[in-house]
Amino acid sequence: MSAKKNTDLIPTGTTMTICVAPDEPIGRIDQFISQQFPLYSRSFFKRLIDKNCIFINTILVKKSGALIKPHDTITLLLPASPSIDEHAIMQHNPDITMIYKHEHFLIVYKPAGLTVHKPHAQSTEITLVEWLLVHHQEIAHVGSIDRPGIVHRLDKNTSGMLIISRTNHAHAIFTALFKEHAITKIYLALVKGHPDKTGTIDLAIGRHPVVKTKMIAINPTDPRAHSINKLRSACTHYEVISYFETYSLVKVTLITGRTHQIRAHFSAIGHPLIGDSVYGEASHLINRQALHAHVLSFVFDGTPFIFTSPLPADMQAIIDKN
Repeated sequence: MSAKKNTDLIPTGTTMTICVAPDEPIGRIDQFISQQFPLYSRSFFKRLIDKNCIFINTILVKKSGALIKPHDTITLLLPASPSIDEHAIMQHNPDITMIYKHEHFLIVYKPAGLTVHKPHAQSTEITLVEWLLVHHQEIAHVGSIDRPGIVHRLDKNTSGMLIISRTNHAHAIFTALFKEHAITKIYLALVKGHPDKTGTIDLAIGRHPVVKTKMIAINPTDPRAHSINKLRSACTHYEVISYFETYSLVKVTLITGRTHQIRAHFSAIGHPLIGDSVYGEASHLINRQALHAHVLSFVFDGTPFIFTSPLPADMQAIIDKN
């Protein structure tokens, strides 16, 4: 095909060739390709480059900033969509609830115990992404190939709401909103002990130096901080809703969205989440960390949206015992 805007979706598992027009100015390949396919973002094509799926004149493109020039031939190899066992997903029937449908996005409730997307290619557990691909096949072309539609995540054993992009237009907008911290995310958590009535936890988070599946929260000025891999700033605001005999119900507002942020932060101040066996200890009261994504609020294309999900039954049962 010649270099012109294409408003169609690129079929997965196909090879596509673009011939750069004679009058096309020299420019970056990621910018050029995203201009040809306005339904896709530059980050989508960057991920294709990272997966060795784009060539210029049969030469593998290694960087998004690689230059194209007139008469070049660009080849795109779009990987096939992962195979999905639709029958197994329907049999498993995860307790996912559709909270809201918009032409560009979905708001879904993810129950505790369900992984958002496969942690690695060999994983056999059913995921939210697979369920979505069965019920909303349009997301297959949105965002990342291995985690289509996803713009943020919840830990496997955290319950609550997620935004799912149905279009690349939405994916680009939500990616920018999260980067700008323009989406309000409020959680409810049950934590051990009695923290101050209100507070801010401002500790950086990085990968634990010994336990690779765990994060660590630490003051950046701590001498140990230099040994922490990928240490990034993190900020959590909280307010205690109710004090109980041995624990508290807190409302948590995330300013940043680091991996395991709430869990690592509350553990670092001596108030780990009830049931969190990684950052605290297991509990007979609940078989997972007592954490729930309660509120999502944002402005999309000029329209404000706010969604609320009540406490799930297992967390509510703990409170009802008091």
